[in-house]
Amino acid sequence: MKKSLMLAALLIVGTSLAAQSSDIGSEKLNETLITTENFETTILDTAKDVTIVTQEDIQNKGATTVAQALQGVPGLTVSLMDGADATFDLRGFGATAGQNTLVLLDGIPLNSVQGSGYDTSQIPVSMIDKIEVIPSGGNIMYGDGAIGGVINIITKAPMDKANYGSVGLEASSWGTLNGNLHYGTKVTNKLLVDAAYNGYKSHGYRSINNPNYDKDDTKNSVWLRGKYLLDDGSIDVKYRHSNTDDYYTGSLTEKQFDDNPKQSSGDAGLAKTTDDSYSAKYTTKISENLNFMVYGGYDRKEYKGNAYYPSRNYFSNIHYVTTQYYAKPQFKYTYAENSYVILGGDFKDGKSKDKLISVEDKKKKSYAGYILNKTTIGNFQFSQGFRHEKLDYKTPINSVYSSKDFNANSWELTGNYLYSDSGSVYISYNYGFRGPTIQDLNSWYGDIKLQENNTYEIGIKDMYKNTFISASVFRIDTENEIFYDSPDPNLQTQKNKNFDGKVRRVGGQVSLQHYFDKLILRENLTYIQPKVKSGKYSGKEFPGVSRWNANIGATYNFTEKLLANFDLYYVSKAYVNDDFANKFGKLNSHTTADINIKYQFNEGLEVYTGIRNLFDKKYANAVFGTTQKGYYPADGRSYYAGFRYNF
Repeated sequence: MKKSLMLAALLIVGTSLAAQSSDIGSEKLNETLITTENFETTILDTAKDVTIVTQEDIQNKGATTVAQALQGVPGLTVSLMDGADATFDLRGFGATAGQNTLVLLDGIPLNSVQGSGYDTSQIPVSMIDKIEVIPSGGNIMYGDGAIGGVINIITKAPMDKANYGSVGLEASSWGTLNGNLHYGTKVTNKLLVDAAYNGYKSHGYRSINNPNYDKDDTKNSVWLRGKYLLDDGSIDVKYRHSNTDDYYTGSLTEKQFDDNPKQSSGDAGLAKTTDDSYSAKYTTKISENLNFMVYGGYDRKEYKGNAYYPSRNYFSNIHYVTTQYYAKPQFKYTYAENSYVILGGDFKDGKSKDKLISVEDKKKKSYAGYILNKTTIGNFQFSQGFRHEKLDYKTPINSVYSSKDFNANSWELTGNYLYSDSGSVYISYNYGFRGPTIQDLNSWYGDIKLQENNTYEIGIKDMYKNTFISASVFRIDTENEIFYDSPDPNLQTQKNKNFDGKVRRVGGQVSLQHYFDKLILRENLTYIQPKVKSGKYSGKEFPGVSRWNANIGATYNFTEKLLANFDLYYVSKAYVNDDFANKFGKLNSHTTADINIKYQFNEGLEVYTGIRNLFDKKYANAVFGTTQKGYYPADGRSYYAGFRYNF
């Protein structure tokens, strides 16, 4: 409680300080985003609580991964588990966050058709232009899997320059090296191309007792891109290859975690992932009022895993390949000033093949069409959206290979009132759904139903003098929530199933950014209360969700060349990720801090250094357990230094 009051006081103090400064305009609210409509609009004209993380933001805080770049975003919780990539939880979905938040790379879904998550660690932050985060948004544009919202990672487009690029190298704790190269050129007046490479190796924070697995993690990625300029549009093509060797150890008991979080659990494993992705996009202006775009892609991911569990004298092997095709055409017709209708559709065809077991491919296919209308009347903006999607499955269901089809709809209604040149208030309602993933259906209990969400939200955005304000309150009612639990109290095994009742998430979030001459102050605060309203766990708190998340940060420019940044992150108590009965009690809250400085030379060269987890706080990124708690420790304090050269 004392920490909550302290955070609230800091928000009030920050606002008071900002009010003393002069007005700097509404540039923040005029930042453009594309995720909500696939055509550019502004934050002010969007009836969502949007956060945009720019390349400048990423560099200022010293982030070297997408996960680090997104830390502190209101409404978003970032977690990591040893042997797995980061998981992003928008608005409190806990252990199933990876299936309820849709992650896009330039509009194309990264979520695996298998349902095993998404790999953002292979995306070099030097290639990112910005990251758009839209909580409770995307149900009309993207459909299945966007229950919690959408995160769209948008990369830099090839530049209309003869020669440009960058080179960077960073060294950090635990023998970690991270390097990148980027080069682009203008082949002709219409053809632009660039290429990039990113390499990473690290021995990792935790020890591994097994010598067969006590090796460096490695990650490598190659990007090739081209852009052909048309008179009224462009053609973009991209290829991305990445491969990862991730050596990991298992969870610790509570005593082991308290004694030494760096120690090995005894279990050890290797996860090898290879990803090849191809995509293309065509945009054109057919007439003064009609625009057209179409994009699509193909992704192939191969996963090989092996692990040894000495306590059970058990060795496991996994080897599967997933592929997915994706296509999305869309028209936009403008019929009046800032009034338009968008008509589009999308198609996804994915399958997963187990290479060790001779069985039929597991398949998931979807077809969808949608329409979104936006009408502006004076200072009022109204939008209405509808989506129909058909989901087809061919996969083992309850241990029998069979087919399952769903027809699903999404709706959205919003109202936005622009009460000044820099401020707006909005209200929105959306109904969305999530179908089970292939991985969900591999181990399912009972009837199969679509997860359904009704989300109600009221918010405000404004630029008051030198302070950007964005705040919202929301309620999310979920029926048939897909989760992982024991189907029967007498059974020890767990399976995926639907809740037989409702889950309600009530909360709010506020983001403040104060701009002074040399100083930027940030305060972000999120509150979420997730309650099970009926069924087996009626009255319990949904696990794996912290009620309070907060970030306080500052960026100070000592000179035009020297910059320092500080961020403080607070996460309150939460139940173990799969403790639906709330029997283990809540885990402790934790506060961490990051600090960094960078110096910019005249000729495009900058050097930087910093410390993550400054106070060496001991906490767990994830905790699971059906009979006892299993801890996956977060990294302790680490030091890093590097350079970037842009030309």
